[in-house]
Amino acid sequence: MSEKMRALVLDAPGGPEVLQVRSIAKPRIERPCDVLIKVVSAGVNPADWQNRKSGQRHDPGADAGLPTILGIDGVGVVEEIGDAVDSIAVGDEVWYIDGGYPGNPGSYAEYKVVHGAYVSRKPRNVDFVQAAALPVVGLTAWEAVFDKGKVKPGDHVLVHGGAGGLGHIAIQYLSAIGARTATTVSSEAKAALTLELGADLAIHYRTQDVGAALKSWSGKDGADVVFDFVGRDNFARSFGHVVPYGRLVNTVVSDWPSGGNGFAEWRNLDISFVNIGLPQIARDHPRRLRQVRVLEEIADRVDQGTLRAHIDRVVSFEEVGEAQRALEAGETLGRVVLKI
Repeated sequence: MSEKMRALVLDAPGGPEVLQVRSIAKPRIERPCDVLIKVVSAGVNPADWQNRKSGQRHDPGADAGLPTILGIDGVGVVEEIGDAVDSIAVGDEVWYIDGGYPGNPGSYAEYKVVHGAYVSRKPRNVDFVQAAALPVVGLTAWEAVFDKGKVKPGDHVLVHGGAGGLGHIAIQYLSAIGARTATTVSSEAKAALTLELGADLAIHYRTQDVGAALKSWSGKDGADVVFDFVGRDNFARSFGHVVPYGRLVNTVVSDWPSGGNGFAEWRNLDISFVNIGLPQIARDHPRRLRQVRVLEEIADRVDQGTLRAHIDRVVSFEEVGEAQRALEAGETLGRVVLKI
């Protein structure tokens, strides 16, 4: 008789109500490269509620007979390792990005099996909850700021959604670079957080003209680099916030604006996108290894005290549905973490 574990499972796409706490079979090591992790905490990410609603994206190489368990990142303790694993030992405190799609169970569960190459040691100077707030947003913001944005010291930068999970991490990266950062916010509390973390200007988009405030602040026709962490119709508006020859980086699935091609060509804009889930879905081993190296750099920054996550709330299995609703509605300040 197989051992059991508790997990948050869904059988079909839908709203938060489709999430159900169940007792299911505990996963086991199947390959010499596998690592069995006792999950302590997991991030609650936008990708989780998006996958819950769509139920369409999957890892074509995974076992389609497995239950759908969301949660694309996690932090925990190594309980068992395969014979080929030599970089991680039993008892190590680790983090990872893996699973969360149909066919590859994620971290909304008490246990998770991960390929050993995709596991690295968590930051030593923070607890499991603090650490769980970082893998997905830390990596996504890293690729946006350093790989796609190519931000330089002194650049004028606009971060849409600066108090959100991605935004408040990106602001800290930008501050370390020496960029000048403006951000859009919807409340005084969000403005206070962004300014505390290094932003130079908080624009209240509900009461201020973002474009006018940005131009007045930068003394230019917008920002050198714009990060759209909000997406959808905000992506279309972001075109007008970028200076000629500037860069626009998007991380959220959005419709291309009407006339966007012509506008981007006329202003010579460099437009790019970040999707950190693609290497997993496409089974791109080299890119996944690079992501692990970035997570190691992020862990170093946390331990050095130059990077931290602001946590809005810590939830249980039973509270994840409401937390996902609040996250989708933009009601959260910083990050949401699931404590197993």
